[in-house]
Amino acid sequence: MKQHITKATGCKQLTTGKKDSFEGSRSSFSVLLFTVFVLFLSSVLFTSCEDVIDVKLSDENLNLIGVEAEINTQDQPYVFLYKTLKVDQDITYPGISGATVVLSDNASPANQITLAENSAKPGFYTIPAGKQYQGVIGREYTLTIQTDGVTLQAKDKLSSVSPIDSLVVEPSLRGDKRFLGVFIYSQEPKGIGNYYKWDVYVNDKLLADAQDLSVAWDKFVDGNYITKLEIFTDYYDTTKPEDRKINLNDVVQVKQTSTSEFAYNYYYQLINQSQTGGLFSVPPANIKSNFTSSDGKPVLGLFVARDISTSKKVKVTQEIEDQLKK
Repeated sequence: MKQHITKATGCKQLTTGKKDSFEGSRSSFSVLLFTVFVLFLSSVLFTSCEDVIDVKLSDENLNLIGVEAEINTQDQPYVFLYKTLKVDQDITYPGISGATVVLSDNASPANQITLAENSAKPGFYTIPAGKQYQGVIGREYTLTIQTDGVTLQAKDKLSSVSPIDSLVVEPSLRGDKRFLGVFIYSQEPKGIGNYYKWDVYVNDKLLADAQDLSVAWDKFVDGNYITKLEIFTDYYDTTKPEDRKINLNDVVQVKQTSTSEFAYNYYYQLINQSQTGGLFSVPPANIKSNFTSSDGKPVLGLFVARDISTSKKVKVTQEIEDQLKK
């Protein structure tokens, strides 16, 4: 598991260069021509940097439907149904109201429930008051959504996850500097095909940015005991201490969750997308969803079924904080 943990951390790209050498004497005329050529090339390059490129954005993928949905063994399921926006619109995704949202499993007979929309949150659907519908290990769940004459559907299987034995928060060395790292101990069960996602909470608030994602699979550690696996590092620009996510007296907790192979690959692509911008970055693109639509249009988002193991809480004491200065 440790060898294949995928974390969204910043990376530095190294390049090697070759230094030009000129052997022998050159005439002053040759040197003059070379100097003129370099000045000409430089002027062309600097002029080209000032060119304004008018990027035409396509409206092809506007008004697509997006879905964020989950069922697990600890909390009640939820569905957020929304419309996509233009890339230059910096507003909250508009929720889609009035949809029929049905969740069912593959038990015999099937257990089925219709979710109700939250009147205070358009597009947000949860279990009706007085009802219970938690996930059961080993069952496959189907989410069916009907809205504006279109039917969306996705399936995911809920697999079990092993418990977290212990959680440790302590300094982690990066070069010559120390940052707080979050480590877990856990038994990886026998049988290849287990996929994991870790959710890190600080003061009961989930670290939900793409760069905070941590996922793994068990191909090369099947059945081993996992010792001190670092699932999160609070790496930040040391000139900006306000960017720290874990500070003195904060309380840290981790949820170790199972996830399907499809969901693992989805999160993996999310991590890659979060690192776009460099020379060797993955080109930005919509990530394939496990939803299908009756109108044939692509759907954004993911429906995931997860088992959850929650660690004990760990407080960042002065003793832990002092170790960062050593």
